[in-house]
Amino acid sequence: MYDNTKALVQEMRAAGIEHRCDTPEDDTNVFDTVRVGWQGRRLPRTTILIRVNDRGAHLETLPLGEVDPASRARALEEVNALNVEYRWLKLAIGESGELVCSSDVFLVPEVAGLFGIAAMGRMFDALDEMYPRFVGLLR
Repeated sequence: MYDNTKALVQEMRAAGIEHRCDTPEDDTNVFDTVRVGWQGRRLPRTTILIRVNDRGAHLETLPLGEVDPASRARALEEVNALNVEYRWLKLAIGESGELVCSSDVFLVPEVAGLFGIAAMGRMFDALDEMYPRFVGLLR
């Protein structure tokens, strides 16, 4: 497990943030994975995977839903508009129609807790704001 992952998990624990780390402390994976779930006022229960390496973290949601094939063109327009508006996050529609959100953050041990928790909170808050704009495009 990377030092920045250890620092992130320690800060999450201290902040009372429920999380699960999929990586044992003595493991030497290419990526460590920390999972955090949350439900907003509008956003249903959503999980973010925080994949950490020695340089930073990639945050990605589990699929937020599947785009209705009949709405794919409209969904792509809405996703592009949201990506411009929320430029620090990236929404994407996969080949099979799954909608996911991702973000990257610089994460060194000295600031891993602060930056990791802030990036995660920003993603959850933004998704809660965005949800009404894309929920009608999902199956």
